[in-house]
Amino acid sequence: MEEDIELKLIEQKKLSELIRKARLASIQKKEKTDREVVEELLYDRGKEVLDAAYANYPKETEEVVKQLADLIKSGKISGKISGGELYSLFRQIGLRFSLETSIKIQEKGKLVDLSEKLRQRSEEA
Repeated sequence: MEEDIELKLIEQKKLSELIRKARLASIQKKEKTDREVVEELLYDRGKEVLDAAYANYPKETEEVVKQLADLIKSGKISGKISGGELYSLFRQIGLRFSLETSIKIQEKGKLVDLSEKLRQRSEEA
């Protein structure tokens, strides 16, 4: 009698573990969103450009991302997309927004902001 109860407890534990694993597997198999598909091909500030586009034009950017994802899924776009190319695309379709930019120069093995370097030079003079 006691063995039956223990056996049932073991079976219940195994069953609940299998159910948990099945739920995890189904969650992991969910299809990627259009944004995730596009972000996988972005490099060189591409994600920053996409985030800025969403911040300024959320509806329009969503449509652009959907179209890009469709092109990627169909194989018409297979290469990486740089931040500059993505920014150019948004500008060509009339979605203009600004990005924070800075110019850095290498000095004694360190990257120094150009504005800081110019400030130092003017103080020295």
